[in-house]
Amino acid sequence: MKTAAAYIRVSDDRQDEFSPDSQIKLIREYCKKNSIELPEELIFYDDGISAKTAEKRVKFNEMIALAKLKDKPFDMILVWKFSRFTRNQEESIVYKSLLRKNNVEVISISEPLSDNPFGGLIERIIEWMDEYYLIRLSDEVRRGMTERATRGLPNVAPPYGYEMKNGNYVIIPAQAEIVRKIFQMYVDGYKIRKIAEDLNNLGIKNKFNNPFDNRGIDYILNNPTYIGYHRWNPHGRSSSARKYNNPEDILEKGTHEPIIDETLYKKVQDLNQIRSKTNQKYMRDSKQEYIYSLKGLIKCDTCGATLVYSKANNGLQCHMYAKGKCKVSHFISLPKVEKLVINALKEAAANLNFKIEAQDQKVTTEYLDYEKLIKRQQLKLERAKEAYQEGADSLAEYKTNKTKIIAKIKEYEEAKEKILHQVKKSDNSNYQKTVLDAIKIIEDPEASAELKNQILKTILKKVVYISSTKEIELYFNL
Repeated sequence: MKTAAAYIRVSDDRQDEFSPDSQIKLIREYCKKNSIELPEELIFYDDGISAKTAEKRVKFNEMIALAKLKDKPFDMILVWKFSRFTRNQEESIVYKSLLRKNNVEVISISEPLSDNPFGGLIERIIEWMDEYYLIRLSDEVRRGMTERATRGLPNVAPPYGYEMKNGNYVIIPAQAEIVRKIFQMYVDGYKIRKIAEDLNNLGIKNKFNNPFDNRGIDYILNNPTYIGYHRWNPHGRSSSARKYNNPEDILEKGTHEPIIDETLYKKVQDLNQIRSKTNQKYMRDSKQEYIYSLKGLIKCDTCGATLVYSKANNGLQCHMYAKGKCKVSHFISLPKVEKLVINALKEAAANLNFKIEAQDQKVTTEYLDYEKLIKRQQLKLERAKEAYQEGADSLAEYKTNKTKIIAKIKEYEEAKEKILHQVKKSDNSNYQKTVLDAIKIIEDPEASAELKNQILKTILKKVVYISSTKEIELYFNL
C-alpha cells in the first residue's frame, strides 16, 4: 500500500470551496477509493498564505524537506487542485522536478492527468492558468487599493497610536501620548537610539508588544498618518526601504483624527534633513560593503548580537545597542580586537585548549535529525505490525519487514551516538596544526581581509567580546 502526504492551503476563509475541511475530506475519499494510506502526521496545512511564493509557507517547506530525505515517509503529495501546491509556474517546475528525482509525485485529485505525453502539457497549461489568475487578482487588488488611497482611505494596518474601527483609524489615548513624547524628545535634541532606550527602560512596548528600536522610532517620526494623512505606494512599500519622500507615493488627507500638529511634524522633518547631512560620514556605503577579518564573528556578551563595523571610528559596536535594544555599549577599535583574537589563537594552540559551546549547534541539529529518523522507523514498525494483524501481510513478510526496520533503527542510533561524542574524540594535536597555519595567513600583511575572514570562519564559530573586562572568548569549529 502506498503512503501519501496531503497539502492543504487556504488564502481566504471566505471562499467556502477552498476551506481546509472540504479539501481534506475530498482527499481522504480519494485515498480510500485508491487504497492509499494517509497518516494524520502527514497532513500539512498552511492557513491564510498566498501561493505566489513558497518562502513563507512553513508547512509546505516542512513537507518538501521530508520528501527530499533518502528514507522519505511518503510516495506522493495529494492536493485538491494544483493551485493549492503553488500558483507560481517557475516554482512549480523546480519543486516537482526535485520531488520526481526522489520518486515523489504531486497529484491533484480534482484535475486527473493522462499518462500519455499530453498529460504533462495539460499540467503546464493548468499551472499557467493558475499563475495568470494570481496576476489578474494582484492587478485588481492594486487597482482597488489605489482608488482607496486617492480617496484618503487607509490601505494598511494602523500604526502605533491608532486602532482600526469601522474601516478607519481611531486614536488609542495612552499610545498617542507616547507618540507625542517621541516627537517632542526628538525636537528637544534626543537621538533616536536614546529615545528607544528610554522607552524600553520604562517598559513601554511597540504595537507588536516588542521593545522599541531605532527603525521603529524613525518610522514614527516620518509617518504622515500622525498629522492626518495617508501615504501609500502602488508599486511597493516605500517606507519599508525608508524612502519617505518617494515621488510615486500617494499622499492624501484622511478622515481620521491627527495626533501631532503639523508645526511639530515640520520641525521634525527639518531636523531630519539637517542631521542626515551632518551624519553622512556615518552612513554605510550600500554599493560596497566593508570587509574585515573578523566580519560576522564578534558577538556581544550581553545580548548575543553581532558587533558591526563603523567606518567613522574604525571600530565595532553591538548591533542591538545601536538600535536601542541592548543596554550595554560594546565598542572596541578594530585593530585592538584583531590583536586580541590573534593572541588568543596563539594561546589556544600552545595549550591545546580549543573551547566549544556547551551545546554546539551543529551537533544539536544533527542529533535532532537522527531523532526524527528513528521515530519514523518506529512508526513504520507499528504499521508493519498492524498490516500483519489485519491480514494484509503474512507472518513471513512481517518478520522480514521487522528485521529491516530494527536494523535501520540500530544504524540511526549508532550514528546519533557517534555525533554526540565526536567533539570529545577530536584530535586536538592535529587541530593545532590547522590553527597555527591559519595564524600565519591572518598575520600575513599581503593576505586580503576577505581571505582572512574566510580562514577565521573556518576555525572559529564565534568570538564573544566581554565589555566589562575588555576580554574575548574564542569558540572553535571542532
